[in-house]
Amino acid sequence: MYAMLCELLVEEFGIDAADIVPEATFATLELDSLSLAELAVIVADRTDKDFRGLGNLDKDTTLVEAAAAFEAAPRSEAFVPGARGTAASSDAPGPAGAASGSASASGAPSSEG
Repeated sequence: MYAMLCELLVEEFGIDAADIVPEATFATLELDSLSLAELAVIVADRTDKDFRGLGNLDKDTTLVEAAAAFEAAPRSEAFVPGARGTAASSDAPGPAGAASGSASASGAPSSEG
């Protein structure tokens, strides 16, 4: 995980490889909280890890600590609309979708425009 993290920092964030050492913090690499969030999403995409539990990563986290946190993160369940009853109301069929005014109850487009 550490090697992949280092690779991502170089490729995705333009960090100089010479600056990437295990004890480097995100602050010393000049990565802000938005960059940390983006990094977590990239790691999650590449590893199927659930990044939502990694809120404890901050600017003072070292790279070796971050790699350990990513490694320990649970595997992510697929983010499929409707999985585990999590579909947004706009994705769900039925009266909630029809009440938006974009379609009539029969599914035909409304005449408003």
